[in-house]
Amino acid sequence: MPLLKKIISSLRPFYDFRALLLLCICFVIGHTIDPEATLGLAGYLAYVIGMAGAALMLSKLLMPYLRLSHYAHSALNDGNLAAALVILARVILLLGIVICLMVWGK
Repeated sequence: MPLLKKIISSLRPFYDFRALLLLCICFVIGHTIDPEATLGLAGYLAYVIGMAGAALMLSKLLMPYLRLSHYAHSALNDGNLAAALVILARVILLLGIVICLMVWGK
C-alpha cells in the first residue's frame, strides 16, 4: 500500500485544483487571442513532459539502487557535502538525458 500512496502523491500536481484552474484560465484567454499558438504551446508542453518522464525512467535505469531521499536527508540535516554532490550528479545526469532526448526527438 505505501507504493500506491507514493504514486498518488507523485501525481498530485496533475489534479491540483489551483493548477488546473490557472491552466484553464490561461488556455481560454490564449485560445481566444491566438488559437494556433495556444495549441502549439500545449503540444510543446506535452512533448517536454513526455521527454522528462522518459529521462527520469532512463536515469532510474542507469542508477537503480540510488535513493535520493536518503542523500537529501543527510545533506540537509547533517550537512553532508558528499551526499549533496551525489544529488547534484543525479540532477546533472537527468538534465543531460532530457537535453539529449529533446535534441534527438526534434
